[in-house]
Formats: sequence, C-alpha cells, structure tokens
Amino acid sequence: MNILDELNQVSILQVAEDLGLDVKRQRMICPFHEDDTPSLVLYPHTNSFYCFGCAKTGNAISLYSEIKKMDIKSTIQEMAVEYIPGFQQSKKFAKKKLPTSNLFDVAAIRRVQEKEKPTEEIHSQIYEAFRNFCLQQQSNELSQSALAYLKQRGFTDKTIKAFNLFVIKDYTEVTWYLKQHFSTLDLQESGLYNQRNNLIFYSHSLIIPYYREGRIVYLQGRVIGKPSEGTNRYCFLNNQPLTLFNVDALKKTKTDETVYVTEGAFDCMRLAQEGKTAVSLGTANIFKKEWAKLFKRVNVIFYLDNDKAGHKAAEELEKIFTHFNISSTRKNLPDNYKDVNDYYTEKLGSNEQLGMF
Repeated sequence: MNILDELNQVSILQVAEDLGLDVKRQRMICPFHEDDTPSLVLYPHTNSFYCFGCAKTGNAISLYSEIKKMDIKSTIQEMAVEYIPGFQQSKKFAKKKLPTSNLFDVAAIRRVQEKEKPTEEIHSQIYEAFRNFCLQQQSNELSQSALAYLKQRGFTDKTIKAFNLFVIKDYTEVTWYLKQHFSTLDLQESGLYNQRNNLIFYSHSLIIPYYREGRIVYLQGRVIGKPSEGTNRYCFLNNQPLTLFNVDALKKTKTDETVYVTEGAFDCMRLAQEGKTAVSLGTANIFKKEWAKLFKRVNVIFYLDNDKAGHKAAEELEKIFTHFNISSTRKNLPDNYKDVNDYYTEKLGSNEQLGMF
C-alpha cells in the first residue's frame, strides 16, 4: 500500500476536526465561499466532500490542502507524518512498480457492499473515487493539453470548474487504483470497465461528469482535440443508461423560463457560460419520454447539431413535447456552423480568448 492509499483511509471527519472546522451532522459552513447556512457536506463512506452552494468538491487530501493553502506534494508529506504511524518526514516518495492484479478479496468486498449500499450508490462511489484520484494526480503535459483545448473551444476557467471537468493524467495509475479499491464485478457493472477488465477511457482522457443532487451518476469521456482515424470523439459508459447532463439546473428554473436542450454536453456548458439555462441529451438518438415531465413549467428551445441526425431528432422531440402539452420550439444554426459551441466560439470567442492564454 502506497502513501496515497494509506491517506485515503484517513477519515475526512477526523481531518476536518483536526483542521478546526465546525462539523455538525456531517455538514459545515463552506470555507470556500460566503455561506450563511451549512452547505458543505462530508461523505465519510467515500471520504469526499461537496458544497451545494459553490459546487466545490474533493477528498480529505484536497480539503487539507485547500484549508492550509499548501500544494499537494507538501500536503501529502505533512499528512503522512501526522496520520501514518512510523512515517518519517525524510522518507522518499519513491514510485512503486504498479501491481498487475487486484489484491483485494472480491468476494469479501461484495459481501460488505451488499449489506451497506445499493448498486447505484456503489456506482456513484466508484465514479467519485475515480474523479478524486484523477484530481490528486500531478499536472502533466496531457492535463495542460486538455486545459489548452478547452480554452481554445471558448470555455473559461469558471465554467471548467463549475462543471467539474477532470483529466486522466496517468491511465495506468488510475486503473490500478480503482482495481485496488473496488471489486471487478462492481467496476464492470458501473460501466467504467469493460469485460476485459480495462478502464474504457483509454483514448478519452477528458472526463465530463453528470451530477444529480450533487452526486456523480454518469461519466462521459472525450478525446482531447481531434480524434485519430477510427476513434470516436466521445466515449460513454458501458451498459449504463444515459441520463440528462446538467439536469439539476431545472430545479432552479422559474415558471415560463426558457430552457435550451442541446445535443452535446459542451454545447450545454457553452450556453450556461453565456447565462442561459441548458441541459444536454448526450446524443440526438436518445430521449426518454419520462424526461419530458421535467420540463413542464418551462419553455423549451431545441438547439441541436446542424446535421441530418440533429434535425430529425428536433422534429421527433417537438412531437413528444407537444403530446405532453409542453411549449417547445426549434432554433437552427447557420449553415456553416456544426454545433452551438462552434457557433459561440467563432461569434464571441476571438476577443474573449485573447485574455485566456
């Protein structure tokens, strides 16, 4: 077991207490924004936290780092001295050769999980552990390329942070870490691993998390930049039903407010960046009729991709929404633009991007 693994077993409640934070019933006033009511929640079962006010998220290590205003390397060193018995400050951070097999007793893990958490909860735990570990990894050329790509697409730092995008900086380390903490069965059932027991996001290092009530319920991967021949731009979870992206935004809408429905998550994010309320379908080919009830109070504008599939999907969606007596219209992009994000980037992006690099 390496230092990170040992530190990840330290209770976030204990860390919060040692930091002098006032935690009551796993909630506390958020230290990252002006907060009148306890909006930051600690989740002991995943050793993570999430603020429902500012969307700040992380684990025990990042909490310690943020509160003490230390870089991650110094944080790990200091926490190791404090929480790992026998750890010496002079101990070197030697990189261990990664094991090739899961060292945990899968049957024993399954028995514990079946007693404690339903399947959906285990999946959220896996997704959040995946996110937390990726956030802990040191910045490298890949993560810098991802940030440059997002900014080239017109996204601001605020938007990137608001939607909690993250990058798999080292595929081998991430896949090993998850295999050490979850059973093969759970990893495959979550859709994050395929039948060969490999993490599916091999080429799709930029990860887009889907949240519902503050918990990750779905993940989507994207190639950084232009995909190579034979590789799709996006990768979705295996055998997991697609859900709406940014669906929590609907809870904040007022009656008769306009809500945009886009095809891709990037399009949704860009509209949100421009101050609009938007959700994404993920793909033009899927819309569950039960989703329609989520839009009953609002006026819907379909703003899908400017291609044959997008136009056909918009026609079908109008029929569904009309059936449910929901006000809806279509907005078409000019012929020379493929999707919403491309349109906004070219229309608004040139001046905006000058201050980004």
